[in-house]
Amino acid sequence: MAAKLPEIIGMVGPIRAGKTTVTKYLVEKYGYVSASNSDVLRRILDGMGILPTRDNLSALGDSIFKVLGNDIIAQYRIDNLHKGRIIVDGVRYPEELMRYSQVKSFKLLAVMADPDLRFERTRRSSEEFKDVDISRSRFDNLASARSELDVPILMSKADVMINNSGDIDSLKARVDEIVRQWTL
Repeated sequence: MAAKLPEIIGMVGPIRAGKTTVTKYLVEKYGYVSASNSDVLRRILDGMGILPTRDNLSALGDSIFKVLGNDIIAQYRIDNLHKGRIIVDGVRYPEELMRYSQVKSFKLLAVMADPDLRFERTRRSSEEFKDVDISRSRFDNLASARSELDVPILMSKADVMINNSGDIDSLKARVDEIVRQWTL
């Protein structure tokens, strides 16, 4: 009998590496529910009538996590796993990873891509006001945001690393291969 899919898959990687693309694929093909900290923060900003720019999302997230802890949303999600399997689009803090790692079947999936490719992706798709007219120097400086500082360390702890430098079909095939390995 094949093993079950992980209850939680955490995605980690730098900005525009392809985490959201992988998340959407896992949702569509494997029935996961997307769980994004950015979505939670975006709903709060929307309710306040504030544009969900990258700066506004960052400021709100920094405020919440500094006061309530970097793992506050992770704990909420674990408490609600009875609602179904989730994929966390953007594990950003060691405390989150520690909290999610308490779930026996948790897997951490890292996605990486060349910085030049990630910048080009950013320029091509400035969805949700996050990256409108971003310069290369501003893009490079995003790595120093509080939410990005631990990403390299977290990536080193991933169960699997995907290099997302190819096309979408190659990325999906790699994700399918990983899921097959996890369910053997």
